[in-house]
Amino acid sequence: MNPYNLSVLFFSFCNFLIGLLILLKRNDEIGKRYFIFSLAVTTWSFFFSLLINQNVSYQTALLSSRLCNVSAVFIPAVWLHVVLALTNRIKNYKKLLLCLYSLSILIDLFSFTPLFIPKVGPAVGFIHYTRPGPIFHIFVLMFFAIVPFTFRELFLKICKTRGEEQLQLKGFFVATFLGFLGGSLTFLPVYNIMFPQHTLFLLPIYPFMMAYFMIRHKLFDVEEIVQVFQREKLATIGLLAASVNHEIRNPLYVAKSNLESYIESEQERESDHRSIENSKKSLAAINRALEVITKLNRFAKPSDDSINCNRQASIPEALQTVLDLVSYEFQLDKIKIINQIDPNLPSIQADQRQLEEILFNLIVNACHAMENGGELTITASCHSEAEGRRISEPRSFASLRMTKTGSQTTDKIRIIIQDTGSGISQDQMKHLFEPFHTTKGDKGTGLGLYITKQLVERNGGKISVSSKPDQGTSFKLEFKILQN
Repeated sequence: MNPYNLSVLFFSFCNFLIGLLILLKRNDEIGKRYFIFSLAVTTWSFFFSLLINQNVSYQTALLSSRLCNVSAVFIPAVWLHVVLALTNRIKNYKKLLLCLYSLSILIDLFSFTPLFIPKVGPAVGFIHYTRPGPIFHIFVLMFFAIVPFTFRELFLKICKTRGEEQLQLKGFFVATFLGFLGGSLTFLPVYNIMFPQHTLFLLPIYPFMMAYFMIRHKLFDVEEIVQVFQREKLATIGLLAASVNHEIRNPLYVAKSNLESYIESEQERESDHRSIENSKKSLAAINRALEVITKLNRFAKPSDDSINCNRQASIPEALQTVLDLVSYEFQLDKIKIINQIDPNLPSIQADQRQLEEILFNLIVNACHAMENGGELTITASCHSEAEGRRISEPRSFASLRMTKTGSQTTDKIRIIIQDTGSGISQDQMKHLFEPFHTTKGDKGTGLGLYITKQLVERNGGKISVSSKPDQGTSFKLEFKILQN
């Protein structure tokens, strides 16, 4: 045993624990890919520690050299896969990933032959060290082409982020960079560049840095990432609302006041009727604009996350607020809105602000799914949990609420938001509510529907989806009716 050997062995053990911890924290594609990456690095470091152990035989060293490089061959491909999943750019480099994995498998077919590693020999103070075969050169070229490219992708992601997320990614970048620096310089003695391998002592720093950022800054914590995303989104909306208030609302109030004075003056003088009517229409338009701005201000306010059984929300009011905010975009995209919500729907047990955000997310998603125009139909109905079917008799909503015995009565409202867009494939449906899964490429964060599902469940509701490619998508929400 020697200090280099112990350093690499310690790194191997800690690296595996970090990969396992990340997998337990988030069992999504990023977590799974990172765990595979950790396994590859752990296997490389374990057998490399045996290779540089001064007390092993030649045959053990040769086998260890081949085994450590068998796993190392996959490190560039899996590392790129991790970063592309983290930056949501897998679709952009799908062919490259396929080529890398195929090349890695092809190289590994020769891993136990002299074409890959023919022998081991002394180098930089170690009794045994890898000697390359012709296929080993291909692996080295792949490694030093892909790893820097991957760090470039991660750096570009850091430049596009802000706040806590940027700090998390910076920590991840520095920790993995030190790890790769310590490991990649082990290639130099292979090619008779007698560079002392003191950089191997950088390897144990990696798991400690990862642990620090995971504990201190909640690196790879899905809930923390979602909260950061929510805070930044609300901050942006709040900034927009403040700007609208300053630049638009105040001048509108001035225009409104002047127009009201003008109408009152013209009416007293019994001026031209057409002029007064036109002025009244202008005043109505200003009032409408001020109403929309008021709704935007309310939408920008943080929601009440406290658990309160007495919270109540009006579905018609929430829907109208959302439609007022997005109606112009729908007109531009030639999307027809069919609002079949009864204005007399009873209140539900939910936070009004969170209900607006739920409807906003689903309606905007529907808009994005209808790039060439279409129809968005929004309906709501009361149904009985006891009977398990919709109640359609013409009764007042008050009479449909639960009785004291709770038998044969309606206690839920079902909202259906249906579009005529491109639809969702069955493969995508399986992951639709998972964090960071998106069908929008670089335009999406993959958090919208995940947050929506969280908000629905936080308010005691349920959400489900049905869809077929090219036949549209239907989201179904269920909430409990507020009981008196």
